[in-house]
Amino acid sequence: MKNLTPLLCFIVVVGLSSTAMAQHTTRCTQDDWLMTADAGRGRNQWAVKCNYIKQTKADYLNADGEYVVFINGCNTFPHVPTGSTCQLFVPADANAPCQAGLIYLGTCVVGCYTPKQRLAFNGIRTAIEEAYQAHTSSVTGLSTESTRSLLKFSEQPIQSFVSGEANEEIIVLETADGRRLEVTQEHPLVNAQGDMVRARTLKAGDLLLGADGLPVALVNVSTFHYRGKVWNVRPLSTVKTENILDAEGLLSGSIRFQNAWADDSFRLLLRDSFNVSGL
Repeated sequence: MKNLTPLLCFIVVVGLSSTAMAQHTTRCTQDDWLMTADAGRGRNQWAVKCNYIKQTKADYLNADGEYVVFINGCNTFPHVPTGSTCQLFVPADANAPCQAGLIYLGTCVVGCYTPKQRLAFNGIRTAIEEAYQAHTSSVTGLSTESTRSLLKFSEQPIQSFVSGEANEEIIVLETADGRRLEVTQEHPLVNAQGDMVRARTLKAGDLLLGADGLPVALVNVSTFHYRGKVWNVRPLSTVKTENILDAEGLLSGSIRFQNAWADDSFRLLLRDSFNVSGL
């Protein structure tokens, strides 16, 4: 599989104009993606030092795995794509010199589904974009009472839906029993051993863990180029077990596993008890 640029999304905020939303998705997708959680924290601390945000704001963003972005600045300057509004360099290092004249835009996060992918909301699998449009307020996640032999689910209040414009390769996972899931390359899935793994590492023959608690074999892993909006959801809960969701009948990590928990999410072991409190 060829090397892919990570897709970044933005939090949908009710009340933003469509123009502001388009700027945010374009800025995050094209020229201001940061590869690691450390880089995001470095950007936030730099913004504090240079008086673009307060420390309390940085602490909040760091806890949720987000980082600040600007309308007229980016990390790739002077190498920016056609159509970008980037005119100034923005570092991801708290020790870097300050840059005056930046216009604060918002924040970025990582990892998404294509809009028709169905997650369980109130126990019913619904396309994630439709769930947002219906003002759905909770998502179905694993209960802390779950065991490897008996999965239990509960409704988790949604802190935010996440959305952004994509122009990249999407990974398609197809199982022996007909399940099909489309995700970005860093998206976390739970394998049959109870480990959290990145979608880009999966291949035909691998076993994932279904929402019914049974292993299911992948019969095909492919990619296709996609241009359009992608979606994700962030539960209000910061309990890792409650951030494991039912996506097209497969256990999938919420966006927290790709951002705030990126440093430890891919060593998550569910195995026997689903006890992840020590991570």
